[in-house]
Amino acid sequence: MPFLSERRIHPRYAVQKIISYRYKRKRYLTLTLNVGLGGVKIKTHCRVPGGKHLDLDLVLGSTSIGLKGRTVYSDLLPGGQMVSGVQFTEMSGQDRSMLRGYLSTLEQ
Repeated sequence: MPFLSERRIHPRYAVQKIISYRYKRKRYLTLTLNVGLGGVKIKTHCRVPGGKHLDLDLVLGSTSIGLKGRTVYSDLLPGGQMVSGVQFTEMSGQDRSMLRGYLSTLEQ
């Protein structure tokens, strides 16, 4: 079986930030496990099937940025914690600039 290469265009950074997401008409507050310009891995309260659209608010310092995303996968980690990978599908130019600025501080 051939080795599958990384499909991400943008690097991800292992960082825990506060994020909220809306799923099934409820809003949940949780943490990120990693963040990149193209997406995020978040802790979730349950399995969120691939292809579900989520509204997200990512807290960066004293502000938050609004994002829209689509779940790519959902996994159960050892210990029973659920996580979901979310690909960003929509964000404003201002929010993209803020996220890019934050991520650039992690590269140093």
